[in-house]
Amino acid sequence: MLDQFSDFSEFFSALYVHFATAEPWFVYADVRSTIEHWLGEGIQLGVVSNFDSRLYAVLEALGLSDYFTSVTISTEVGAAKPHPQIFLTALEKHQCTPEAAWHIGDSYTADYEGATALGMRGIWLDRARRGR
Repeated sequence: MLDQFSDFSEFFSALYVHFATAEPWFVYADVRSTIEHWLGEGIQLGVVSNFDSRLYAVLEALGLSDYFTSVTISTEVGAAKPHPQIFLTALEKHQCTPEAAWHIGDSYTADYEGATALGMRGIWLDRARRGR
């Protein structure tokens, strides 16, 4: 399969850079208003992601970075969701107990089960079933 690319290394580099931009990502119409509502209620927000450090650039490019108090990324923590360590690291950044936190995510296993196993309120946001 790799022989399909005249220069796989160049292709990979271009693709890697592409996913650090806003272009391949989509922000649902209800996201900003929901985030702004929660911030208006005094709720601190954080991102917990199994992505890598490109997430900082993506959040900035999408105009979302200023909404979040913290960003916790699996490649920086050394553990990926559903492992408890990534959630514990995020909770520490907010000086928050698991019982006082909610985690909303689109993966039943990584997000919902990972959060609830630690005692957080897990919310599975299944957009595929709900539609956009």
